[in-house]
Amino acid sequence: MKQIDTILNRIASSRKAQFWLFFTLLGLLSVTMVYLYSPFCPGHDSYFHFRRLEALMDGLKVSPFLIYTDYSAIEGYGYFTKGFYPDFVLIPFAFIGNLTNLDFAYQFMLFTMTVFCGIFTYLSVNRIYKNTYAAAISALLYTFAIYRLLDIYHRGALGEALSFTFIPIVFWGIYEIVKGDYRKWYIITIGFSLLIFTHAIATLLMFVTTVIFLLIYYKSFVREPKRILYLILAGVFTIPIVSCFLFPMIEQLLSNTFYYQTNPLMKIKDNLLGTYSIFWGLFSGIVYPERKFIPGTGLLLTCAIVLRLFVYGKSIRLRSADICVLIGLIYIFASSYLFPWQLFPFNKLFIIQIPWRLYEFSSFLFAVASGYYLSLILQSNTRRFMAGGVLVICTIVMMSNDAKMYHDVRCSLGIVRESTFENNYHLIGLEYLPVKVPSIEYLAERGDDIISMQPGTSITDFGRNKEVVSFGVNTNENEILELPLIYYKGYTAKLNNNSLVVSESNNGLVQVSINESGYVEVYYEGTILQKISWLITLFSILSLCAYIFMLKRNKVNPIEK
Repeated sequence: MKQIDTILNRIASSRKAQFWLFFTLLGLLSVTMVYLYSPFCPGHDSYFHFRRLEALMDGLKVSPFLIYTDYSAIEGYGYFTKGFYPDFVLIPFAFIGNLTNLDFAYQFMLFTMTVFCGIFTYLSVNRIYKNTYAAAISALLYTFAIYRLLDIYHRGALGEALSFTFIPIVFWGIYEIVKGDYRKWYIITIGFSLLIFTHAIATLLMFVTTVIFLLIYYKSFVREPKRILYLILAGVFTIPIVSCFLFPMIEQLLSNTFYYQTNPLMKIKDNLLGTYSIFWGLFSGIVYPERKFIPGTGLLLTCAIVLRLFVYGKSIRLRSADICVLIGLIYIFASSYLFPWQLFPFNKLFIIQIPWRLYEFSSFLFAVASGYYLSLILQSNTRRFMAGGVLVICTIVMMSNDAKMYHDVRCSLGIVRESTFENNYHLIGLEYLPVKVPSIEYLAERGDDIISMQPGTSITDFGRNKEVVSFGVNTNENEILELPLIYYKGYTAKLNNNSLVVSESNNGLVQVSINESGYVEVYYEGTILQKISWLITLFSILSLCAYIFMLKRNKVNPIEK
């Protein structure tokens, strides 16, 4: 017994040993997660994100600027998901996919980002609360929160699932701006940049959450107005870093109108939760009424925040943990039909589509508070290690139970992996189609025809070679041809190696004007802005890295409150 106490005391007295123990548990739980949820069964959006990763893998082979379309989508008509859905975070996994295969790259990505999620949470909580035990407990609770598992597996909502990884960095950055060393403004810049590169809606909700925390801690800015300047600096520097996604997206939006702008896929009022669902969501992961998944924070986090009843005393950090719980509860309430979404300013957030996306933030806030509460309740090393072991066991039990339900439900649906007209080509609501495109039914009926305006024009040798569409044309007069390609700004067409004018037809397809016979090639080359914005992003990242290096090298004394 004494030997065990000696080992525990040695670990407790060494920050490095504590981290490596946490890292070992994190790795084991991550491996367990992948094992329990295997074999893979497609969630709601899984194959959409499979297409994204596969298109990026193909893009890496042809363009150093990663300018590409999903040229195989919709029977070869092409789909420019990249222009509206960022892929920056997927790049290393696309490289791995080209060395292995798509399935391995996708699973490896889930495992890797799970590990990073835990590490970033540990580092951020440890920095804010100066407590390694609280950091470890919070990281495990958040990384394996039931709502995160819902996103990864049941929903297959990869963008939102990956955004979990970077939310802790933003909170760390908020702390540095409000209470810590404001010269580390770059942390919130890094966090928001990675969020923008991952999921736009999660970024919007994180921005709203940031504003709430800044308003709560406004006195820090009153006492030290300089902190406001560093906050502005962080925001301004984020723009060039994310320019490779932001500017091309704005360019596309200015050049055209798309389905999601005129006919939103989902509306907030259709996704509000009832009292029944919110109640059972507090116990999800263990209890599944009617054998269906109900979004929620889950039983582990619900039990963990109840620990507040056993915490006594007052402190600034305890107050911050209580604020986290309060905001988390408000976010849960905002997911219900009782919340006044129709009133200003909430009606300006209709773009989030699903109010219970806020569970992502409730999960983080509850996990942070719970870790700190437990660190205050348990003072002896033995009890702390025992509580950590119980948490690990409960997490495995929860994942086992949820994985069984996942396989029972998702694997029984028989979703076909092949993209077909019947499953909308795995493009969900086809939100990024130009509004001029009549429908996918029209595209399916139209086929690969090239439609000419002049009756004497003939088309020969039509073919598709990956991203390039080519054909021969024979005409005696000026001609306009409508091609079987969906129009997005950035298409290039050449006739006998001479550039042609490319425009959008009345059906939302690529249209070219020709005045002679010859051989035509059409492909998506991208725009000048797309290429320039990539260079801006790379230069900005290098500049930020240089600034951080110089700050570390100069060993400037930290600023603390």
